[in-house]
Amino acid sequence: VLALQGAIQLEPYGAVQYISRLISTSVVRELGPVLAALMIAGRVGSGIASELASMQVTEQIDALRAEGTDPIKKLVTPRLVASLIMVPVLTVITNGIALLGGFLIANFYLSIDPYFYWTWAFEALRFHDLIYGLIKPTVFGFIICMVGCYAGLNTAGGTVGVGQSTTQAMVTSSILILMTDFFMTKVFVFLG
Repeated sequence: VLALQGAIQLEPYGAVQYISRLISTSVVRELGPVLAALMIAGRVGSGIASELASMQVTEQIDALRAEGTDPIKKLVTPRLVASLIMVPVLTVITNGIALLGGFLIANFYLSIDPYFYWTWAFEALRFHDLIYGLIKPTVFGFIICMVGCYAGLNTAGGTVGVGQSTTQAMVTSSILILMTDFFMTKVFVFLG
């Protein structure tokens, strides 16, 4: 979609050949991390919340405490570590798929030579773009996990509460991801 819309906007200026630069910088800096995080928040964040909420409602969390086990170490820490590792990994995969999709549109629809597409796409990226593109999903992974765990562990009200916690985790994560992205982008633009 970005390739098609970008081509429509660049065509009147005779600049369609720059579509690969537009795609690579947009995807790596912004779209890849945010879209991947929103998908993960919807799937994983709500899953974390519902699983922990079910455990809270059925008093499994209390049973862990009664056994002398810290539920944070047992339930939250592994999820946090997994989120901090896997959200950036999934973002890299998302970026790769998006760049490949842009290439297919650029090559078959816009008749841009594959060599030029990939050369210009990678030429447009700076090292700090790649670093920022990995910092963002790491922060987003932290947000997704912490919001899901908080919502799940603070569930009350039986099975109705499980549904409410799941919805709360999804909505809160999504809003925090978008807000955090805005502020992180402002900081990264300021830093250069």
